[in-house]
Amino acid sequence: MSAPAARTAVAAPPLPAAGRTGAPAAVRDRAARFPVPCAPDPAAASRRPAGPGPAALAAPDRVADLSQRVLWSMPRRDQRRSGELYVRGLLRATGRKTIRNIASHTGVPADIQRLHHLVTASTWRWSPVRGALARHMGELLDPVAWVLHTATTPRAGPGGVGVDAHCADPRTGRWVNARRSVGLWAATEWGGYPVDWHLELTARWAEDAVLRERAGIPQDARVLDAAAAGVDLAMTTARTAGPPRRPVVLDARPTAAGPLAARLGAGGLPYLLRISASQLLTPVAADGPARGPALTARQLAGAVPWGRWNRVCAAGPGTGPREIARVTCRAADVPGRPRQRQRQILLVDRDARGPAHGGYWLTDLGHLSDAALLRLAAAPARLAQDVSVTGGRVGLYDFEGRTFAGWHRHMTLASVAHAAVVLLRARGRSELRGRSELWPPAPEGAGTRPGRQP
Repeated sequence: MSAPAARTAVAAPPLPAAGRTGAPAAVRDRAARFPVPCAPDPAAASRRPAGPGPAALAAPDRVADLSQRVLWSMPRRDQRRSGELYVRGLLRATGRKTIRNIASHTGVPADIQRLHHLVTASTWRWSPVRGALARHMGELLDPVAWVLHTATTPRAGPGGVGVDAHCADPRTGRWVNARRSVGLWAATEWGGYPVDWHLELTARWAEDAVLRERAGIPQDARVLDAAAAGVDLAMTTARTAGPPRRPVVLDARPTAAGPLAARLGAGGLPYLLRISASQLLTPVAADGPARGPALTARQLAGAVPWGRWNRVCAAGPGTGPREIARVTCRAADVPGRPRQRQRQILLVDRDARGPAHGGYWLTDLGHLSDAALLRLAAAPARLAQDVSVTGGRVGLYDFEGRTFAGWHRHMTLASVAHAAVVLLRARGRSELRGRSELWPPAPEGAGTRPGRQP
């Protein structure tokens, strides 16, 4: 998936000198009601309300309730209050989300320093907040899938944690500085929201001890490719969010898909991986044994008889009929005995509009219909509006700080703000399919740690 057209962020203005501080049926049901078109529709996207607006300002109690439920792990009351102020500031501020801009809605000059400290120098851990966000939002919106997305944010200079020469300018061909991150997004009927993040580090950041110390990069931070990092995020979130186990949708074309599928399968996570046409697969019979040598996905698709192609009319404006074929197979790039490996399905999507609109997918969701698998496969395209537009409006790509922890704390609070936007959108559209309240009244003591006074 292409990265969002993220804006070049500007650092927070200097503080005054005195103020500076250093189950299969369940999966089938959810997939069947996920209204995803087979290709992005620009007209529909332009009509879709994305990003905070008057609704975010008209329902401050909703933001307070969400903050209470997901920020409870912050050990101190002032941290939880500052976290809510930060989330509100991301929703209310326009333009670049500098610390001064985020704090401007309070009208209290001292809040600039307070929010700066919350992100750059505070001690709260972001992992419990992200876990609480995934659990709470999962109970309300029941995501149908976890979608991995890699974002590349161009930077004006070499400063900033993780910034390196990641990408080339398409106009000049010159390499430009950028920050790359991998986000785990929940796909719902009302849009998507992020629940976990990985900051991609290059070898320069991993091997330079001075850079690591200056940015506060922990020793266990590893250099991982985007796909491997995404699998780590999905498995961590699945443990913290609890059941049901939602399928993981991932673009595995730049890497070997077999090991990724094996890791997800071993972790009990169903998956739908987009693979390259050159991915090696071994065709297998229904009872398990191989039916021939390993072939590429393109070769397997070319050997499918005409009568085994299924014509599917996917829902959504601007989409036409698709020709779908399934081939039982195993990924050939996984070590181990073939009989010990799980059978998989190669899903071939042949679109009448041309090869660019089709693709090859490797999955263990053989119990789902072709139409349901197509809807899951289109989830990344459906999330593109939230990734770029809504994500930009809540400041996901505006962090300018220089520390590893500061980036993670900002991304965590920006994810909470993004989730608030999706919840408000869901409430405005359908009241969660007949529920009288998007948020039921919080029980007494909710959002506080047992045995601890707020």
